[in-house]
Amino acid sequence: MVKIVTYNVNGLRPRVAQHGSLRRLLDALDADIICFQETKLSRQDLSGDVIMAEGYEAFISCNRSSKGRGAYSGVATFCRVTSAFSSQEVALPVAAEEGFTGLQEPAKNSEAIGDFVLVTPVEEEDLGEVTTEDLLKLDNEGRCVITDHGHFVLFNIYGPAVQEDDKERLRFKLLFYKILQRRWEHMLALGKRVFVVGDLNIAPASIDRCDAPPGFEKQMFRKWLRSMLREDGGPFFDAFRSKHPERLGAYTCFNQKVGAEVYNYGSRIDHILISGACFHHCGSVEDHSIFSCHVEECEIMDHFRRGNSENMSMWKGGKSSKLEGSDHIPVYIVLNEIPQLPVHSTPSSAARYLPEIRGRQQSIVSFLRKGIVYEHKDTTDLNMSMHRTDGSYCGDGLGSKVICKEGKPTVIAEISEGSKLHSVIKRKNLDQLLNEGSSGNSHDNTATLLATQSRKTSFSCSNAVPNKKNKHNLSSQPTIKSFFQQSKSKPGDGNSNNLVTPPDTILGMDVLHDPKNLPESIQCTTAATEDQGNSNVAYSLSTDKCNDATLEWQRIQQRMKMTLPLCKGHREPCIPRSVKKGSNIGRLFYVCARAQGPASNPESNCGHFQWATVKSKEKRR
Repeated sequence: MVKIVTYNVNGLRPRVAQHGSLRRLLDALDADIICFQETKLSRQDLSGDVIMAEGYEAFISCNRSSKGRGAYSGVATFCRVTSAFSSQEVALPVAAEEGFTGLQEPAKNSEAIGDFVLVTPVEEEDLGEVTTEDLLKLDNEGRCVITDHGHFVLFNIYGPAVQEDDKERLRFKLLFYKILQRRWEHMLALGKRVFVVGDLNIAPASIDRCDAPPGFEKQMFRKWLRSMLREDGGPFFDAFRSKHPERLGAYTCFNQKVGAEVYNYGSRIDHILISGACFHHCGSVEDHSIFSCHVEECEIMDHFRRGNSENMSMWKGGKSSKLEGSDHIPVYIVLNEIPQLPVHSTPSSAARYLPEIRGRQQSIVSFLRKGIVYEHKDTTDLNMSMHRTDGSYCGDGLGSKVICKEGKPTVIAEISEGSKLHSVIKRKNLDQLLNEGSSGNSHDNTATLLATQSRKTSFSCSNAVPNKKNKHNLSSQPTIKSFFQQSKSKPGDGNSNNLVTPPDTILGMDVLHDPKNLPESIQCTTAATEDQGNSNVAYSLSTDKCNDATLEWQRIQQRMKMTLPLCKGHREPCIPRSVKKGSNIGRLFYVCARAQGPASNPESNCGHFQWATVKSKEKRR
């Protein structure tokens, strides 16, 4: 038996964090082959914690585009095996390829599955002349991984999602599927069985979309996908719909921003398509296809919608209160009577052989090695470097750096040019700071100064010996309580911290509904800790002041509720939103706070929409 799962994770790192580890995530899906889409990983950001898991081999494709969008799209196929180097398991592929055009390395070096060659330029209907550059763009977004499992070839696909008014991306999506179709047809012509799984971003029929408008099935990409399916004369079985032809409400993707999952108001765009002959010796493909003879089950994993559903809060309206987890649900297929393969090992394109992964593997010796001593000769220059004990460079977002030396820290931090703290330190002589360090107070002063300027700053230097006068040496990392320390300044000196700052913009209902969404300055902590018997106890906000701040914030919330308009359907406070693009970009409007659902359900969103009043400058004066 072979089980295959497809799952748009909407960011692999968040899903790994949600489950605790990559291994736990993969084991929770309990499949032999697991295909992820929208991993949002770049080659530069690859690390073993999101790619390598014991008992699994990974094959990935990352975005290579240079549009400045950061890491997006990306696919990864994980194969569960008992051995990576001598296996007969079908799950371990005999070959793998990144992309589907045959132009990516190492595919073009005679390692392409099926020896696919597409001579360019090529004329494509509705697209005109297609160049090699056009084809490379298709693969550069990391939207396909092909694995050859001997008895079948598996395409892990993340199809493009486009807006109707974006002509360039519409052409990209059309070209994507046209060339992909050529690759499928080439495989089938060679007599191979082809499985296509993934988020195609296409709902093929009205039954697969909660709000399908008239003429839905006649739209371009739906017509193309339906032409690929057996019911319309194509080569592929839609595994789910072929098993459950009349099932309603079978959706795999939901709009989290409007809470559509609450009322199962979504679409079915995650698919498993299969084509090819069965393993029986027969002459009729119609009666003995791999679908008819070997597909035991195909289902949507509704119970996996939120992963760990016990700890998930329900959607209450608002931008930041959407349910955690992916906006997709996994889909799986179970195949039976699949023969084993001849003994083979992991293909060279596996993730374990990528230089980004192999180059970052560290031995235990690196963690036990003594810290490197760096002398700072020019005491007027703050351009220093911070090193971990294993010799690797580390720093934070501000460029903060520490020099450590056996005995005690020798200097504080370098802050990036243009920051306020950088100006403060430059005005203060370094020798004076070092002299203050000998009095045992430099760490408290410096740490407080750094904490008030940025919450991202951290220090690391494990080999520094603590000063006898102060066990809190310069290399220790500030705790979260340090951000809530009371100022040592006297009242009236202009340096006291305000606990509550009223927001300058209208907040969403996510703040009004959930006290956990209070600003961090209001979320108080009163616990104090003692470090190794040291009487130097960390400062914390007093209970009285914390309660006062909380009450003040509740009053602000109440005033905000009173200023929000009520929706017409439920007479409940709306949630504010703003236009993201177009001529009205930035303009505020109000909508019903309830979750999106069918119009026939009175408990769902009533569809209320109201523009916010725009006050003229004259009136404001």
